[in-house]
Amino acid sequence: MAIPHTPADYVQQAAHNAALAGYLRANKIEYLDWAATCLFYAAVHYVNAYLIKFNIVIPRRHRGSEPKNKPGRLNIVQQDSTLKTIYSNYRHLDDESRDARYELKKPSSDDYDKFLVGQLQKIKDYIVPKVTN
Repeated sequence: MAIPHTPADYVQQAAHNAALAGYLRANKIEYLDWAATCLFYAAVHYVNAYLIKFNIVIPRRHRGSEPKNKPGRLNIVQQDSTLKTIYSNYRHLDDESRDARYELKKPSSDDYDKFLVGQLQKIKDYIVPKVTN
């Protein structure tokens, strides 16, 4: 049986993913698509920290699954009375990550620096105080 993770574990993993995104941005600009994906994965772990803290089961899927109609992580972020505040920030990172992975779309440096990093920062600033107290 796996040892359950704590909110701190997820916050640490989020910081780890964000650090890789920063490294790629600073040193490997040709991998800006993966830097954007790392930002999204950091957001996923911030959300997981919240879910664990408040005893909400972390779904196995990001989007809801059929036919069982179980909500996915995105659905929870959209519908949870607290998390819905960051839904648009989370959704932007999700969309950019999906576009990078499946549509071969690389964000511009300007978009990455002025928009995507800010989306993750808003998520972090909103969730970390809620899971560390």
